[in-house]
Amino acid sequence: MQLKLPFPTFAAMNWQKLFFSISLIGAICFLVLTTLAMYLYPGGTIHAPELESYSFLNNYFSDLGRTRTFDGVSNMTCHRIFKAALTISGSTLILFFTALPSLFKKPSTKTLAIIAAVLGIIAGFCYIGIGWVPWNESYWGHRRYVRISFLSFLSMIVFYVLAIYSERSYPNKYGKVLLVFFIILLIQIIIMFFGPRAYRNSEALFLQAVAQKIVVYSEILVMGYMAFGAIKLRGQT
Repeated sequence: MQLKLPFPTFAAMNWQKLFFSISLIGAICFLVLTTLAMYLYPGGTIHAPELESYSFLNNYFSDLGRTRTFDGVSNMTCHRIFKAALTISGSTLILFFTALPSLFKKPSTKTLAIIAAVLGIIAGFCYIGIGWVPWNESYWGHRRYVRISFLSFLSMIVFYVLAIYSERSYPNKYGKVLLVFFIILLIQIIIMFFGPRAYRNSEALFLQAVAQKIVVYSEILVMGYMAFGAIKLRGQT
C-alpha cells in the first residue's frame, strides 16, 4: 500500500508549485529567525536604552538589525540573524510573485497579475534592503526601503484582488483575505506617515511599534494562506 502525502514531493512539482512551496518555508524562517533574534537582543529602546531585553511592544523589528544597541553595545549576532531573515523572506517573496501570473488564464487578468507580480517583487527586494541597511548606520536609506516596500505591497494587493475577482477559477475567498489585509496595511501606512514620531515619547513609540508588529505578522499569515492556496490551484491545472 502506497502512502499518499498531503503535499507534492519536490520531484513531482513544476517550478511554479516549487516556488509557492518555498515561499511558505520563507515565512516560517522569518518567524523562527526573528523570534531567535528577539531572544538574543541585548536590549534597549529609543526611550529606554538601559533595558536588557527586547521589548515586544516598544522595539521595532528593525532594532534587531542594528549593529549596535541604543546604549552602544554590539548587536552583531542579532544583526546577522535579522539580515538572514529578511534576505530569506524577501527572496522567497520574489519567487512567489515570479510564479503568480501562471495562476491566471485570461489575458486581461494575467496582465493584472503581472502588474501585481512586479510590485510584489519590488517589495521583496526592499525587504532584503531593510535587512542589509541597518537604520543606525543609514537611517534615511533604511527608512526608504521600509516605505517603498509597504507602498509597493499595498499597490500589489489592488491588482492581485482585481485579478482574482476577474478570474472565475480563482476562489474569491482569497481576494477577501487580501482586502482585509489591505485595510490593516493602509492603517499602518497612515500611522507611519502621519502618526506621532516614535522619538518624541514612549506613547508614540508604542503606537508605531505595535502597528508594525500587527502588519508584519498579518502579512506572514496572509501570504502563507495565499501560498497554500496557490499550491492547491496549481495542482488543479
